[in-house]
Amino acid sequence: MLFILFARPLASRFALLTAFSLPRAFPSSEYWTLAVAAGSLLAAGALSRTRWRATAGWAALALAGQAFSLQLLQVGNHIRPQLFFGWTDLLRSYRILFLAALALQALLVSAGVLRRRAEFVKACSRIFPLPAFLGLLVLQGLAAIGFAPGEVRGLVLGGFARAAAMQTTKTGLGLLILVVGTLNLCLAAASFPDDALENLHARWQRRNSRRLVWAAALWVVLISSLIAWLVLERMPHVPDEVAYVSQAKYLAAGRLYLETPPQARAFECEFDMFDGPKWYAATPAGWPALLALGFLLGVPWLVNPLLGGIAILLAHALVRRIYDHDVADGTVLLLAASPWLLFLSASLMPHPAGLVFSLLGLLGVERARNHGSVLWAAIAGLAIGALLHVRPLEAVIIAGVGGLWWLGAGWKKMRLGALAATVICGAAMTVLFLGYNHALTGQATYVPISKFTDAHYYPGANRLGFGKDIGNFGWTELDPLPGHGPIDVAVNTNINANLLNVELFGWPCGSVLLVSLLLLWRNFRDDALLWGLLLALWAGFSLYWFAGGPDFGPRYWYQMILPCVVLTVRGGMVLAQRCDEGSGSAGRGNKVWAFVLLASAIGLVNLAGWRSLDKYRHYRDVRPDVRKLSAGLGRSLVFVRGQAFPDYAAAIPFNPPTLDRNAPGPIFARDLGAESRAELTAYFSGRTVWTLEGPSVTGEGFRLLEFSQQPEPLQPSNH
Repeated sequence: MLFILFARPLASRFALLTAFSLPRAFPSSEYWTLAVAAGSLLAAGALSRTRWRATAGWAALALAGQAFSLQLLQVGNHIRPQLFFGWTDLLRSYRILFLAALALQALLVSAGVLRRRAEFVKACSRIFPLPAFLGLLVLQGLAAIGFAPGEVRGLVLGGFARAAAMQTTKTGLGLLILVVGTLNLCLAAASFPDDALENLHARWQRRNSRRLVWAAALWVVLISSLIAWLVLERMPHVPDEVAYVSQAKYLAAGRLYLETPPQARAFECEFDMFDGPKWYAATPAGWPALLALGFLLGVPWLVNPLLGGIAILLAHALVRRIYDHDVADGTVLLLAASPWLLFLSASLMPHPAGLVFSLLGLLGVERARNHGSVLWAAIAGLAIGALLHVRPLEAVIIAGVGGLWWLGAGWKKMRLGALAATVICGAAMTVLFLGYNHALTGQATYVPISKFTDAHYYPGANRLGFGKDIGNFGWTELDPLPGHGPIDVAVNTNINANLLNVELFGWPCGSVLLVSLLLLWRNFRDDALLWGLLLALWAGFSLYWFAGGPDFGPRYWYQMILPCVVLTVRGGMVLAQRCDEGSGSAGRGNKVWAFVLLASAIGLVNLAGWRSLDKYRHYRDVRPDVRKLSAGLGRSLVFVRGQAFPDYAAAIPFNPPTLDRNAPGPIFARDLGAESRAELTAYFSGRTVWTLEGPSVTGEGFRLLEFSQQPEPLQPSNH
């Protein structure tokens, strides 16, 4: 810390230090890292004279080590793949201090493992045969690091040697971090006092499942609401979210679409379709319809946190019926500790709604399958049909998996009335879906998003399948290769698997560690439904050309969160059983749950803080300044100068729902030049006119000017 504070003035005197670049001011996430490291040391010191001394010491080391390792990743609040900084940046800047801290962690962990090597070797030889151990290293290595788009192009299109060398070294670094994190957690769990584990186990046996699940649901609602309010600032930060907000507002006003306004491009956001006299968002209408309820109640930002809590309740009900209370309770506790679930539940994205509908649909299938309930069969049809209006591809996948699961019960358990209820309700929701398409595009089977991409890119650009003419949108920073083929499937799988390994739980050992173990142990029969759901989701999304990008984790794979969490619990149970059987002691398996408890606590602290400060604060440069400004503008017309995104996108949520000329409050339009301003000023006559310069113009925040102070307009930009 002293080195960081005094290195800049010393650099001018000592030539050795001139090779290093030091920041003028640390990003807030790095102050968080230093605070986490200092807090972990203080906590370990406070417990140094207690029986928790060893556990606290190893846990503090794991917490600080992961905090330092996260600072080696190049994330920031702009859209980019989550990758390590280049070696030049790591070795010739202050980040070398983080590498040095990780090296110290590795040395301390190595010393700790050597002291207990006999115990570790004996346990590993019992639990992990050599093929399983090597397989685990391979799986962790594949998930340890994502590919940079430039490296992918180098590997495929040329420059193979350089790209392969760069990727190999970074994969090695990522795998080393995971191995050290795993061993560090093993040392912390192994030193957990046995009597404390027995007390925890006894309390677990006496737990009240009903109270636990409600507490987990309320926790998710509370934490996601705080993230939505304090971190995401109740603002849409992704172009998709901007479109959903606009669509929800006019749906709340009772409109399926709006009339195309004069100077339509001045009001355009991503996914806006100007189709003759119709102006509508091309995104599916299911999630905006739910969000519209939030607008009617004045709390749109609270809809997803509530859906996150509902997902906890539904997940418990479903898993309890498939397995038992132990697996269900463990599942909801891990879900409630998942940074991925908490942050997506704080967003304005549709994925929490999709998860709720899929869980409700599968729960309905279970009740109809095992009990012949006509009511629940109808609920299954309605829920999966509702998912069609939110995430159509996911609806098809969930319907397929649910149908096969139902058929797997055998014809003797099939109830014709229940089956008919599902088909009728699902068909009704499908007819509604087709009717909405027809109202907007004129064709029942032509979805608005396809009409949008056909018009803005080229016909068939966004379709499912494989070919060189699919998905060529020019997004080379996220989709490195033209078209869609097997290599693209591998790249997309790697991107999402890497993000999943981080975002699911934030564990220092990798979030999918226990799922990988369960896979290598080939324990498929007892968990066939969950493995089948994972495989079906992966296969279904492999037909699509885009991985989904890094917004809110591997969001296209969000339906995998339940099977991944359940399989994590099942993997922990199998591992605990193997530990007990191998040691001859019924209490050794409790160390597994100490491992899970410590990993989850450390992951939540580090990931929540890091994501809040490094990535999602003013994510993609969308700021809430316009909210404060709009409150004092009255009935006015405000021309926003700057880029369509993020400058104008930050103002769109504060427009009236239908752009009614008589609407109270301000109307925001993008400044596209003197002719556009003149026409809009005449159309919205009687309003005070202002100019609002966006951050891309000012270099800072928004700046409000009187109309008479308006400088010459910038050249319009579509970016």
